[in-house]
Amino acid sequence: MTGFVGRHLVAHLIGEGHEVVGTLLPGAGEVPPSGTTGHEVDITDPDAMAALMGTVAPDAVVHLAAAASVGQSFDDPAGTWHVNVEGTRGVLEGIRRAAPAARMVMALSGEEYGRVPLEQLPVTDDTPLNPMSPYAESKVAADRLCEQYHREHGLAVVRLRAFNQLGPGQDPRFVLPSICKQIADAEMEGDGVCRLELGNIGTRRDFLDVRDVVRAYALLLEKGDPSRVYLAATGRSHAISDLVDIAVSQARIPVQVTSDPSRVREGEQPDLYASPRALEELGWAPRIPLEQSIGDALDYWRDRAHMEVD
Repeated sequence: MTGFVGRHLVAHLIGEGHEVVGTLLPGAGEVPPSGTTGHEVDITDPDAMAALMGTVAPDAVVHLAAAASVGQSFDDPAGTWHVNVEGTRGVLEGIRRAAPAARMVMALSGEEYGRVPLEQLPVTDDTPLNPMSPYAESKVAADRLCEQYHREHGLAVVRLRAFNQLGPGQDPRFVLPSICKQIADAEMEGDGVCRLELGNIGTRRDFLDVRDVVRAYALLLEKGDPSRVYLAATGRSHAISDLVDIAVSQARIPVQVTSDPSRVREGEQPDLYASPRALEELGWAPRIPLEQSIGDALDYWRDRAHMEVD
């Protein structure tokens, strides 16, 4: 509940009048968002999760906790697997044992599709999974676990594979917040120019605002069909260079962009986008344009830069 997506989901659910209870990483000193209750618990421990579910008695669960970096998953594949797969098993077991009537939405990833022939785009729920990283492998395994617990135990587990999310509060390990943070820091430091070193800015992805994605989670908690897979996407792709151009246009100082070959990932899928047909059938559609997402992300990092100076 303290991560990038979690904070936006909490704000949305509280705004809708829901009581929100979430998990916190043990010993990390995390503070639950205002208006919520947090419990320190190891999500990979099924007994601990069952005890928590029995105490809280939730009507609905959104499982967001994950190791989310593709790049870091190559450095720590075992850790990624443990958090993403055993953590999912822990949550599912907790629900099965202590809150079997609760509905659950599972946060999955478009990365599960890996390499897709360009002529077969857009991705649909029928597109074969083809994971190309330890992160993606772990998400496929978690995906299968959710399917299994629905089939074998009757749990109402709804799966949402989200594509590239962006917006305020995202970790600067990801491309857009890295760009926005560098621009905001350069503005604050009074630099005459901001110099950005980026990898392959020609790569195209299906980018959507995190606040549109959390609306999808909330919708699926109410209306999602556990026998279907849902894709959170816009149905079109943008090059990373498009995001750079928008950020540069909103910068308050000149920006110079250079390419750093060491940042280019070998064998990267050149283009990936998906059809959100199943979500659209429930009345969902993305609302927030890229310009607003990037502007809000820039303002977030400007506020952080001011706080660090103050």
